[in-house]
Amino acid sequence: MKFAILSLFVIACVLAGHLSEVGGAKMNEKICTKPKGNDGESRTEGCLKQTCKNGVWRPSLEETVCCYDREAFLPNTSILTTTSQDGCTTTSIDCRLDGDKARMVFQVENSCPKPATENQVEAL
Repeated sequence: MKFAILSLFVIACVLAGHLSEVGGAKMNEKICTKPKGNDGESRTEGCLKQTCKNGVWRPSLEETVCCYDREAFLPNTSILTTTSQDGCTTTSIDCRLDGDKARMVFQVENSCPKPATENQVEAL
């Protein structure tokens, strides 16, 4: 009888230890609050990505959007375009996808004709 009780106690201890090892990772994980989130979970709002790590929301920049003036822009969109007073030069900032990351691209376009060369002036 003592042997049966001792055996049951040993089996219970072994099972309890095994179950705590299997579920231990989940038992030790900390949950983030405000808003509630599980360890490793991410939330994105505009340019800011927050990842729950050890019970704390860790902020980082979202890499799949371009951020300009605290505003998020999707890839393949124009962020800003400016034209010079004489209408000859247009500058733009566009959001483009580079692999899996969004990047801002600066472009300058000159649409005015080139000035006449010295030979062209003499020919006139």
